[in-house]
Amino acid sequence: MDTFEPFTETNIKQLLKRSFNAFCVVDPMPTWLVKDCLDDLISPIRNIVNKSLFLGVFPRSMKAALVKPLIKNNYRPVSNLTFLSKVIERQLLSI
Repeated sequence: MDTFEPFTETNIKQLLKRSFNAFCVVDPMPTWLVKDCLDDLISPIRNIVNKSLFLGVFPRSMKAALVKPLIKNNYRPVSNLTFLSKVIERQLLSI
């Protein structure tokens, strides 16, 4: 990405509030707790998202996923990603 405007705390706060409370066992903390502590966590989350986009590097800790087969889909593997990795992905889709 050559150019993009850094995301503001407001952008990310809106996205987090619209997110589902689903969470993965590899998440460091449950999604509902992230939302409850959003005022304290918004600045570090914004820094992670913006730094990831500026450097073009996805944090290694967020590449972990729980992969499991879904019976109704012919045992097709489905990856359950961490909450913050989904946030970064959604921010990218909004560009």
